[in-house]
Amino acid sequence: MTKVVAGLRLGVPALVAALALLATAAAGTAAPASKRTAGDAGAITLGLPGIPPVFLGVRPYVASQKGLYSKYGVNVTLKSFTTGTDAMRAVINGQVDAAWAPTPTVLAAIAGGSPLVGVEGMDVVDWEIGSIDPAVKTCTDLKGQTIGVDTVGGARYNALIAMLSKCKLGINDVKTVNFPGAAGMNAQIAGQLKVNVDHVDEVSQIESSGKQVTLVAKLQDVDPYQHYDMLVTTKANVKAHYFDFVHLIQGDIAATKWMLGNPGQAAQIATVTGDSVDVSKSALQHYLSINWWPYKTSGLTVQRLTRTIGLNVKLGVIPAGANLTWKDVVDTRMWKQANASLNHTAKKKQT
Repeated sequence: MTKVVAGLRLGVPALVAALALLATAAAGTAAPASKRTAGDAGAITLGLPGIPPVFLGVRPYVASQKGLYSKYGVNVTLKSFTTGTDAMRAVINGQVDAAWAPTPTVLAAIAGGSPLVGVEGMDVVDWEIGSIDPAVKTCTDLKGQTIGVDTVGGARYNALIAMLSKCKLGINDVKTVNFPGAAGMNAQIAGQLKVNVDHVDEVSQIESSGKQVTLVAKLQDVDPYQHYDMLVTTKANVKAHYFDFVHLIQGDIAATKWMLGNPGQAAQIATVTGDSVDVSKSALQHYLSINWWPYKTSGLTVQRLTRTIGLNVKLGVIPAGANLTWKDVVDTRMWKQANASLNHTAKKKQT
């Protein structure tokens, strides 16, 4: 079973659908997070970025809605946070057991001594700087502009730093304003914000409202092999919940496979993000085609994480003296066990 703890702040046509999906998910029987302890077996409280959740949260919602977490023996409570940075801090503070958080932010936290570890990942970036101002068309046009981010040190903020480096600009060359989650997208739709760090689906949603969006820069233009997001927990939680994480990852793998085979139904669930059904269908097609939610690998690629460490050391997000390596930030044992178990079950069905 799965319970969802979330608040909503939607300014898009998908509000009713999103509320319905959240209400359905909330009908589960997971124990309230406030009454749980780190030692509770068979249960995980999972933090997700964005209120409503950003598009990466579609897979956990699919796993919840389709009963895939409970199928593999773990009771998952989904809890929404304003940003992935807030979700990560909640893991550190013991408010949740795990969370999806932006890789550069996680790396910086680990470099600062936080006992975090990545157990699953999404290793394809999709950050873009979208402009609805006809005068802002190129990277150099961004100088002096006000740009929407999530929060200082957050995913969009760090992605902005990286994208600005494409034209030799720094964060002090622009003004940032905090619009966490879908708030920046909604502000662009309302015409209140001209430039924002967006996801691919958010750009589509803005354009569906009648606004023309110019993609001023993409993180892939800076380095297409950067790492995007990690499912993080603490090393203590790995000991307390090792098999719960194995089962959660089994649910994630199964959810990706289900989305590949049922994109229409998955698009309906994806409206929990605030996107319309049409935008959700288009976004799912794109994200599935680039293997955004991996299921054949852990999504914790050595090369991508190493490049991400290197870029963010260069940009000053991670202290150079931290000397972080791939082995310092990941634990792939649970993913390997989850994958092996699923493959074993599949082979047994074939015989």
